[in-house]
Amino acid sequence: MRLTLFKKILIAMLFISTSMVVGMAWLINSSFQTGLQNYLNQGDEEKLQLVAEQVAPYYSIEYGWEKLKPDSWFMILEDVFARPKKWLKEPAKSRANYIDRLSKRIELVDLESKFIFKNRKLRTSLDLIKVPIQYQGEVVGWVVTKKHNSMSGALEQSFYQQQQSNFLWIVLLVALLSFLLSWILVHHLLTPLKQLQSAANSLQSGDYSTRIEVKGEDELAALSCRFNELSRSLLHQKESREQWLADISHELRTPISVLKSEIEAIQDGIRKPEPKYIDSLHNQVQNLSQLVNDLYELSLSDSGVQFDLSQRVSVSNILKTSCAQYQLRCQEKQIELQTFIDPKNKHCIQGDKKSLTQLFSNVLENSFRYTDGPGQLRVHLSNKDKQLYICIEDSAPCVPTAALPKLFDRLFRVDESRSRLSGGSGLGLSICKNIVHAHQGEMTANYSKLGGLAITITFPLASVQDQ
Repeated sequence: MRLTLFKKILIAMLFISTSMVVGMAWLINSSFQTGLQNYLNQGDEEKLQLVAEQVAPYYSIEYGWEKLKPDSWFMILEDVFARPKKWLKEPAKSRANYIDRLSKRIELVDLESKFIFKNRKLRTSLDLIKVPIQYQGEVVGWVVTKKHNSMSGALEQSFYQQQQSNFLWIVLLVALLSFLLSWILVHHLLTPLKQLQSAANSLQSGDYSTRIEVKGEDELAALSCRFNELSRSLLHQKESREQWLADISHELRTPISVLKSEIEAIQDGIRKPEPKYIDSLHNQVQNLSQLVNDLYELSLSDSGVQFDLSQRVSVSNILKTSCAQYQLRCQEKQIELQTFIDPKNKHCIQGDKKSLTQLFSNVLENSFRYTDGPGQLRVHLSNKDKQLYICIEDSAPCVPTAALPKLFDRLFRVDESRSRLSGGSGLGLSICKNIVHAHQGEMTANYSKLGGLAITITFPLASVQDQ
């Protein structure tokens, strides 16, 4: 039989509560029995004290206990242990039997532990109540009786059984209340889990708009908050994926449409297969190939499979090599390329050399393409507080304010026509951001003091142990 979580918790709570009730019942019963016995023994001890006071005058130094006769002893017992309500109505035989039972339970012994009215000694191994009898300040004997170690009397037995019956009903009532409270409590505690299960089923079926109402501040409420965050994240990813597919379709459709129209023009005889038209077709194919390659690079950077972060690489060396490759191109475009890199500091991090080379090349290419000549391009490299800072900034033109937060979005272009003519796919900075995040870094875009754009990249420096 399959046990649900509700049944498991309910059984566990019932087992615990039942064990506690049974344990408490046993302890209370034992305590009650012991307490009742102590109460009876204390009552006997007080009465034995009265007996000792009344029997003391019968003792004499010369004759000992010879003056105390059995009749006098019985009268003392009758006086101390009298039953006031029914005593006068009871027949003489009944009173005599009661006194006889008292005389058998309560004994008088001398200093040598010999019974006064019996020819034998007191056994010291018995569990007794002993009250001393004093005469002129000295102990001359004891009044003794056996302690109540069990409910031997009829009255005591009746009282004890009545209390046991009452206590049994109380235990049953507590057990019933425990079951009801456990059922209500478990049902209340598992209600959020049932809601979570229902929401998870909806999420599994593709309904990413599912949300759970959060109540309280406990662990289940925190779990509900995490579930809602997961739902929002999945919904955002779904919308991004749909938008991503739509954007890719649009990006691929444009060069394919251009190719198709130019080929059809040649086929229809509108254009002749001259070298300039063939070069145009080749450029469109190159742009399409570049877009496909960028999409492939982006998918790899998303998955992180292309990064080997086990290497210790010098960022300064990679950055200097990348800048050297753009030196001639910048001169041809009248862009002054300046580098501020400390040659004595290698600025090492744990990273992948190939992907870091691609990172700096993409950022430098982006600055080179969208900086008007004559202009400036500066590269800064520094470290502070175990962090490595790279800033690549350029001169005018600058991106519009509304476009600044979208620079790292996929397929985003500030100027669509200009980007297409220059061969930009709108994926370069997205790939760069994935590379930076894979290296536990941050990448931001701000306005440059030179009038253009400043890209700032932060990496954690390699520790001394890694070095």
